[in-house]
Amino acid sequence: MAISQMGKLTILAPNQYIDELLAQVQGLQQMQVIDLNDVRNKINLTDEVHDVIEAYVDDVDLDQVDRSVMAELDERKYEIERAIELVENYVPKPSFMERMRKGKPKVSFRQIEFHGQAFEEAEIVERVKYLTSQIDVLEERIESYREKYDELSPWRKLEITPNELRRFSFVRGVIGRIPSTNEDQFFHFIKENDELEYEMVFVDENDYGIIVFLKDPENRELLQELREYQFVPLNYSSNKLPKELLDEYDEVIEQSKESRKLILAELKDSQELLDELKLQYEYVSNLSEREQAKVMVARSNHLMVIQGWIEKENEDRFIHDLQNRFGEELVIRKTDIREDEQDEIPTKLKNNWLVRPFENLVTMYGTPHYNEVDPTPYVMPFFTVFFGMMLADLGYGLILFIATLIPMLFFNFDEGTYENVKLVNILSWSVMLWGAIYGSFFGYTIEWMQLIDLQNQVIEVLGISVAIGLVHMAIAFALNVYLQHKRGNNAIAVAEGVVWIAVIFAIVLAVLGMAFESLSFLLTLAGWIGAISMIAMVIAYIVEAGSIAGLGNGLLGLINGVSYFGDIISYARLMALGLSGLSIGAAFNLIVSELPGVARFTLGVLIFIALHLFNMFLSVLTGAVHSLRLIFVEFFGKFYTGNGKPFKPLQVEEKYVEIQNHEIMED
Repeated sequence: MAISQMGKLTILAPNQYIDELLAQVQGLQQMQVIDLNDVRNKINLTDEVHDVIEAYVDDVDLDQVDRSVMAELDERKYEIERAIELVENYVPKPSFMERMRKGKPKVSFRQIEFHGQAFEEAEIVERVKYLTSQIDVLEERIESYREKYDELSPWRKLEITPNELRRFSFVRGVIGRIPSTNEDQFFHFIKENDELEYEMVFVDENDYGIIVFLKDPENRELLQELREYQFVPLNYSSNKLPKELLDEYDEVIEQSKESRKLILAELKDSQELLDELKLQYEYVSNLSEREQAKVMVARSNHLMVIQGWIEKENEDRFIHDLQNRFGEELVIRKTDIREDEQDEIPTKLKNNWLVRPFENLVTMYGTPHYNEVDPTPYVMPFFTVFFGMMLADLGYGLILFIATLIPMLFFNFDEGTYENVKLVNILSWSVMLWGAIYGSFFGYTIEWMQLIDLQNQVIEVLGISVAIGLVHMAIAFALNVYLQHKRGNNAIAVAEGVVWIAVIFAIVLAVLGMAFESLSFLLTLAGWIGAISMIAMVIAYIVEAGSIAGLGNGLLGLINGVSYFGDIISYARLMALGLSGLSIGAAFNLIVSELPGVARFTLGVLIFIALHLFNMFLSVLTGAVHSLRLIFVEFFGKFYTGNGKPFKPLQVEEKYVEIQNHEIMED
């Protein structure tokens, strides 16, 4: 349970192997490539390798090619991802449970590479874009022709067109509509005028469709009077009768529907194509990662140098795999890590199955420096205890346990999600344990189980909380002592670690002296330990400064020490939040118990569930936040910097798939 030991490898090979070599390194997913351009003056390379680096820096064309290729690959990734989204809109979606059980498909790196090289990417992406765009075109066409059809359909019985009416010599015919709200006045006007005749074409709820005949074709004034009665002439320019056009519209609509149906059927049956597109995305993403790594490689027209960080336990196997693949075409050397490179070494955490889920909590604050202590093994027990004390309900713990155990057993999560679910499952045990200690089950008190009555033993629980806090802080100071001693800062180790451990010990002695009359002499001993500790801190700062000027730092240390007593009080929240959650749960139960008999077992059940789910949500939220605060502020603040660099090997993105194994590529 520590930070994995890192080694550094230098690989020299002919420049023509750069693509193949990077592919092999990516397939193994064990080495983080070092950017030789950024650190070339800090790395202890031979003159030969240094010359290669300088030649690469001066060779602008190579860099430009790499960056243009990266831009092209980014565009390909975008197009493939867009095609995936388009196909996903039509392929039947599996249910949530089915997706969770199935998880990401498991493939090998070799499968991705072979598939990507054979896949007709451009043609298929264009085909997807064409099909989906055709659906839009067809839907627009159907909508457009439906509007035309609906507008013309009332005139289906019309047996003459406006163009034909215009050819009449002795009479003038006008086709149009009048609103049904104005029919009485309009028809009265026509009947009163001997110069007008009409023929009804259709009647609907809004309009009348009619043909009006003017006996005098030149009488424009009469036509104007018709318009005053809201007569609207038909805008129709075709020489075909409406029923003929309507049949044509209907045929276009049906043909468009059939074409759309065929395209939709093809897209809905494209699950295999969708899977292939996702594999292709991973392949292009692999190429993109390798192109980015190329920029970090030192190379000339004939030779290249790759350097990278790798876990020491993987070094020999990694070298063996590459040499088996390339033989004498490349040279691999284990390179010594210089003292001034310590800040460049990436950090890879390595913990057992129980501690590993808590690594995410540590990296939320910051990745440990390579030469720091991995605090995860210390975070695990304390965060678990803190969270459990703040929720402290057997019922809530059971819900969390079941809600995480079932997915862990039956769902196929990726590694990150699985670790997060397992984290909550581990925490649920602590919630159940403290719930049993307090005898709390959904706010009800179970007396036969209860070891501590939280509501009536507040002082005792407060004492337990502070005692846990003192142990927590003592471990933090002890870790600071270890780290400062490791760095050679022994005086600081005394001033900022040993002294405060002694003060905590003195506090414990003082409490024992006050609690037991027979141990009252411990009060005097505690006072002496405290006084000696303060003097030792001032002396340590003077020794560190090498002069009396360190006295100022010593006095500041005394002043800053007051904040540590505030930190001790912070642990009282373990009692306070546990008590508040228990009290709120009991209050909710009281509300339900006040309901009448029938309502209590009908509506009351729903209210009980809703209120306790709400209380559990708030308790989980506050428990997580305040537990993190105790870790980040009261614990990490005393020794941990978190300014390390996470280990990022050249690997597969795994957005849509999960890599089964790390392997070397074969021809």
